[in-house]
Amino acid sequence: MPSFNVRFIKTVCDDTGHEHRACQASFKVDAASLSAAAQQAETDFCKQKGVHDWTVFADAMELRTPPPLPPGWGG
Repeated sequence: MPSFNVRFIKTVCDDTGHEHRACQASFKVDAASLSAAAQQAETDFCKQKGVHDWTVFADAMELRTPPPLPPGWGG
């Protein structure tokens, strides 16, 4: 089953008005598909924060497959 790295991002402004992306939470999710990983990450994030809607704390969700291990690792 593929693994996905998921991050929940909030764009915030500093005291000079410049925007920065702040990671609110990150998860490693094992799921059969990208959409299944997104659903699982949403559920985990909401459970962790005690909310029903993850957009209360974040503006965006990033999903990525982890980079492959270099040859000779994990084998």
